[in-house]
Amino acid sequence: MITLKCHGYGEIEFLKGPDMVGKNCVVHSTPRQGLHDWLSRPPGSMLLDTEVKLLGDSLPYLFGYHILQVGRLGNADLLTHSKINHRVVVEVDGDRSVSDYSCLRAEPDALPIASDSVDVIILSHVLEFSPRMQETIQEAERVLVAEGHLLVLAFNFPSLVGIWHSLFEGEKTAPWIPCRGGGFPGLGRLEDWTTVLGFDVVSIKRYFFRPPKRIGSLMNRGGTSDPLRFLDTAGPRFWPFFSGAYLFVAKKRVATLTPRKSFWRQPKRPLIAVGLGEPSS
Repeated sequence: MITLKCHGYGEIEFLKGPDMVGKNCVVHSTPRQGLHDWLSRPPGSMLLDTEVKLLGDSLPYLFGYHILQVGRLGNADLLTHSKINHRVVVEVDGDRSVSDYSCLRAEPDALPIASDSVDVIILSHVLEFSPRMQETIQEAERVLVAEGHLLVLAFNFPSLVGIWHSLFEGEKTAPWIPCRGGGFPGLGRLEDWTTVLGFDVVSIKRYFFRPPKRIGSLMNRGGTSDPLRFLDTAGPRFWPFFSGAYLFVAKKRVATLTPRKSFWRQPKRPLIAVGLGEPSS
């Protein structure tokens, strides 16, 4: 049996080795590697800075015992502003690791964690690369406690990001496509799925209204000479529905009136999922 401990605060127990999920694990290393490369330089790094800031505006007000981040984004620490002590990162990329937090490797739609055991879940650009978006949302609902919060970072198709994706998806030498090989989780569909599963939408924040490609030497990262800054400044007010990305926050209801519906045939898990450990005395 494997036990992961997080700074002496809590623990997760598994019956598998370091990979944590066995034969059903599918890591999305190839498509998401393009995302990591794009995030490492402008304008991708600008989007990443914005997402860390937006999470910093939300996480300090979400409390509980356990917070789970599904999917890394470059080298950014998305959990740094959380007041929750027990922090776990689920790796969906085979070649990435986290030094500061407990880490396990699993599919986003098959988390080896007991039901009703996590207070906050962040899905950080994993829906774009998941062939089973609905199941991923349902899996998040399963492991969340009542009144737990789901935060989704995702790209928005009706935007300059979506236009660039449509035009250059087939070109192998187009590094400005952040979700090459993936798709776009429609915000309307996301709202429908979460509502059916018993969530209330708390907030939707839209951001990144610029193209995903650096325009020559015109753009400096956050500099005063950035002529595209007005797009991000005016976008939320004048054309909010054309944002390149969004942060979706929803809260799980205490009790749902709609019976939980399975979107897929439940496979036999290759491990026994045990709930996240309680604080040590």
